[in-house]
Amino acid sequence: MRRRAAVASVLVASLLAGTRAHAQTTAQCEQRLNDVRKVLDDDARRTRVWYWAWMGIGSSLFVGQTVLAAVTTGNPQKDFAVGAFASAFVPTILLLHPPLVLSDANRLRDRLALTTVEGRVGDPCIAVNRAVDLLSRDADDEALETSWLNHVFVIGGNIFLGAVLGVGFHDWAGAAKQAIGGTIVGEAQILTFPGGALKARALGLTATW
Repeated sequence: MRRRAAVASVLVASLLAGTRAHAQTTAQCEQRLNDVRKVLDDDARRTRVWYWAWMGIGSSLFVGQTVLAAVTTGNPQKDFAVGAFASAFVPTILLLHPPLVLSDANRLRDRLALTTVEGRVGDPCIAVNRAVDLLSRDADDEALETSWLNHVFVIGGNIFLGAVLGVGFHDWAGAAKQAIGGTIVGEAQILTFPGGALKARALGLTATW
């Protein structure tokens, strides 16, 4: 009897330990899932503000300089025409490639809503893997948005357009304005990019368990 009681005690203890471990793992998954979801939601909110702000700035510069090019002559007309061409890149690129986090935050929210009952996700340890995948994807996208290639494109592109004005039309004042002014605008767009997913990856939030 004593032996059977000892065996039963060991089995009960093992079951209780397994239950506690499972509960602890589930709690960890829930915590990490909430952390990832908060990062994506905050990043999407800030990126949305950045997106529409620069859409407005780029569109305004394009329209304004296009109008000025139509009502001026000589070197000023050429300056405004080149400036309008450069400004068109801002809204065009934003339209062709909006930051992925804008859609991924909603995608994660919709996916979690399908398995959420009374405010709790059905299996957070499965859901967190999908959430981390989306966060990693957004971090890769944001790394591209802020990479040295973008800096080279902005600086090199504006220097090239400035050279067109200077060498092609002997408008060195316009060349300097385009090279310096265009670079400042382009660099400001890159440097103000929120990049929340990229920062979260640097903190290890996308690491696999």
